[in-house]
Amino acid sequence: MDIFTILAVIAAVFGAGLGAYALVRPEFGSNLTRLKADPLRPGGYAEFRATLGGMMLLLHLAYIGAAVTGFGAIGAAAVLAAGWGGAALGRVVSLLLDGDKGVRVQHTYVSVAIEIVMTAIFAAPVAAFVLAGRPTP
Repeated sequence: MDIFTILAVIAAVFGAGLGAYALVRPEFGSNLTRLKADPLRPGGYAEFRATLGGMMLLLHLAYIGAAVTGFGAIGAAAVLAAGWGGAALGRVVSLLLDGDKGVRVQHTYVSVAIEIVMTAIFAAPVAAFVLAGRPTP
């Protein structure tokens, strides 16, 4: 396992940890995203557990499994890089277009920084694979 894959596995443990905690404590997911379940529309906590909990947990665990076995690891890393990159893109677009809506706060900037770092970490094994001249899996 090369250094890029090791770093990506560490990042995946972080992502899985966020997911596991949000799965068990949906209030954490609510606070992290600055969203609240609407008491007039039941099901909000299930959404936090599903998307911020279960989905984040299993996506990152799937990458760890792929990295350890070597089965589909590059593709899995690419998917996680795209996901984290998409989150960063959404926040940057919001910073540019929604400045008058209170998005220019420390939480947004810290989140963008974390998402960019996670994107780079998951993109590194993909880039190393491509630059090594290996055929696309």
